Amino acid sequence: MKAMTDVDVTDVDLTGADLRLLDPKVANVLYHDRAAQDYDDKWSIQYDERTLDYAEARIRAVIEERRVFDCVLEVGSGTGFFLLHLWKGGWVRDGAATDISPGILDVCRRNAKEMGFDVDARVADAESLPFADDEFDLVCGHAFLHHIPDPSRCLREMVRVTKPGGTVLIAGEPTKGGHEIAETVKMITGGAIRQFRRTPFGRQWRPKDKSDAEREVAALESVVDLWEFEPERVAGMFEGAGLTNVRYVTEEFLSSMFGWMSRTLEGNAPDGLLGTRWAWFAYRNYLRLSRLDEGIMHWIVPARWYYNIVIAGEKPQTAT
Repeated sequence: MKAMTDVDVTDVDLTGADLRLLDPKVANVLYHDRAAQDYDDKWSIQYDERTLDYAEARIRAVIEERRVFDCVLEVGSGTGFFLLHLWKGGWVRDGAATDISPGILDVCRRNAKEMGFDVDARVADAESLPFADDEFDLVCGHAFLHHIPDPSRCLREMVRVTKPGGTVLIAGEPTKGGHEIAETVKMITGGAIRQFRRTPFGRQWRPKDKSDAEREVAALESVVDLWEFEPERVAGMFEGAGLTNVRYVTEEFLSSMFGWMSRTLEGNAPDGLLGTRWAWFAYRNYLRLSRLDEGIMHWIVPARWYYNIVIAGEKPQTAT
């Protein structure tokens, strides 16, 4: 099979194409290349206190003691969200990043340069990483595994390049139950917005005409998410890949509902209408609901209905 890093997707014609028939890796390259320049804005990634706290909370969920990892690889890095925040928070000394999309990796390099971080960024297929065995103290990824055609193969690659005694950590992966709830929230919120647009007060919320490029990105986005996961199955994948001391948590129940409602509002709001004050309002309420999820709801709601999985395991010091 030809490696994805050798495939030229620049001349792929999507006119009239059934995107569901695209190779998943080709679809991911096309989508992330086209979405790269606006990706951080879309997901409100600004490398400020909000997003730093969010990223650090993910690693603290499964790594109890604070430490500095000398050499870290983020797989499926996108624009560098997880790696750069961990570096900014003092968890990372030296870092590398891979992504299958050249365009989004360019943004990662730019973000790293602006922050003063020297990142080794390489275009690569997550199922065939371009690194030697036993190279990194921490191999991590955030919200990427659900894009990978063969998650088990990807995980084995992550383990291969991890040093004995090192850690593999994956965060931000959707559960099956949490995904169903999120889709319901998005549908209800979208319906309410459409009704509001019909009122005299909702005129400024009426959608603007999208360019062909914007419509193409939206269409590709609908086909790049391949999986939602059962938490126990992901833990089994970690153990099957040879990792020990596997521990996971699921996060975001009420906070996920509020978060996806907010995202849907933001995606439908006219440019510049909501602004920074809205972003901080949404973030603070997300935090309040997250504390409620952790303090009370986890006693009531089954883990599989929470939206995100965060999971980590250690590579044994000696082969088993």
